[in-house]
Amino acid sequence: MWEAEAEVEAEQQAEAEAEAEQDDDEDSREGPSGDPLEIALLHFVHRYDGDFYREHRGLERKLHDPFDSESMVMGTGYRQEAGYYVAGKGSTDAILERSRRLRVGGEVRDLSDSDKEEWQQKNDKMAEDGLRVLAFAYQEIDSLPEGEEAEDFLRDLTLVGLIGFLDPPREAVADAIDTAQAAGVKVVMVTGDHPGTARNVAKKVHFQEEDGEELSTLHGKDLPEILDQDDNEKLVRTRIFSRVDPEQKLRLIEHYQKAGEIVGMTGDGVNDAPALKKADIGIAMGERGTQVAQEVSDMVLQDDSFASIIIAIEQGRVIFGNIRRFVMYQLSYHLGEIIIIALISFTLFILPLLPLQLLFLNLLSDVFPALALGIGEGSPHVMKSPPKDPEEPIITPKNWWQIAIYGFIIAAAVSGAYLYGHFVWETSEAVNNNVAFFSMAFAQFLHVFNMRGAHEPFFNNQVTRNRYVWMAIGLCIAVLMTAYFVPTLASVFSFQSLEPRVWVLIAIAAVTPTVIIQAIKIIFKDF
Repeated sequence: MWEAEAEVEAEQQAEAEAEAEQDDDEDSREGPSGDPLEIALLHFVHRYDGDFYREHRGLERKLHDPFDSESMVMGTGYRQEAGYYVAGKGSTDAILERSRRLRVGGEVRDLSDSDKEEWQQKNDKMAEDGLRVLAFAYQEIDSLPEGEEAEDFLRDLTLVGLIGFLDPPREAVADAIDTAQAAGVKVVMVTGDHPGTARNVAKKVHFQEEDGEELSTLHGKDLPEILDQDDNEKLVRTRIFSRVDPEQKLRLIEHYQKAGEIVGMTGDGVNDAPALKKADIGIAMGERGTQVAQEVSDMVLQDDSFASIIIAIEQGRVIFGNIRRFVMYQLSYHLGEIIIIALISFTLFILPLLPLQLLFLNLLSDVFPALALGIGEGSPHVMKSPPKDPEEPIITPKNWWQIAIYGFIIAAAVSGAYLYGHFVWETSEAVNNNVAFFSMAFAQFLHVFNMRGAHEPFFNNQVTRNRYVWMAIGLCIAVLMTAYFVPTLASVFSFQSLEPRVWVLIAIAAVTPTVIIQAIKIIFKDF
């Protein structure tokens, strides 16, 4: 679940955090620091009415009501020469509820119901145009409220107007959304913004319904009833949730989890902490996220980019696939070794592979080709397949069948070469041992290419594109042949000087398993 946090969070309150040291001389003012939205507001006020800005900039703050996702407003109270100046901002409907007067053209008059409806329509129009809209109001009073009244001092305000902020999504978000939807990852926007703003942003980032219908949007005020009714169909079809408060976010996550979904949620504020902790994968913002949000999350984005989440999903799939190939590769050729030894030992009562040879061979295959498989970059189409079942093991029943078939094919080819030399050529036991060893060695090295995906071509796949695989095979062959040609090493491993015809037999036995397995993959596409 992707949460587009358009509202201003408590920990990012502007007037509390943003600072802009500005002098009358434009060239001498220092650069601002703080929340970008609040910096934009300070620049606007400075340019719109510099005298007003300088007059109120140095006032002492006496009260501060941080932004709350339920009230959707924030306010501050400042001491001035005569009385106090109270400033409030927030969502248009929340500010209108707290306003009794309207300032127009320097004059103040009562705010009527028709005025409220007119300003609400202006807000809706700006939001539909994709702007983030904030309403502003103020009040000048003789004394500040105390006690319980001080907790809600934003009352009887004078509405000043609305300001729209153009906050376009990052360019990478649209491509990331497309990739996520192709990968079967359902992206849901949960925001405190106006529905019109949310829909506009959703269109820009390529949100779309599966059947091509118009994006469905659900307002936070309607969400509790639907959650109480457990209307799963309505919630499943909804892609945008607007004006949602922290408690509703938590309930949404619980609903998705009950429906069997794996939920990942992004957030940056203190109010997001419960939902981040409840989600299967809590994802906090690293740049503008609060410490609380980061501590309860499973992942922290250093660049605050939604695209980074999609990259992480892709890398997770690649890593999982690499682990599966790594395990299948090792299990299959080890099974082949077991079958060869068992078959020859219990039929001819001869040990086809010596212990030291097995250790040497496994040292090569277990380390270099296997590790090269484990660091592959994966298939470029990995994000075009649906998510796997979370209960699916690394090695599925289908994979076990593949491992068994691979192992028997390798064992059949190597055993066949051994038996051919023993019965047809009637070569010595030492030569037959070398036939089995070198056939098995080269068959194992080539077997790494059988780990390609079922729908990938043989000559251009994630294994053949992995330069580490080629380096590993080259290194293994070099080490193997060095041991064969160096007399001391050859004596240690019981290597014999082999005739050309024996090497031809070894080559046939080594290549045959790969040819057979690739033929099976071509015939049975999903094998």
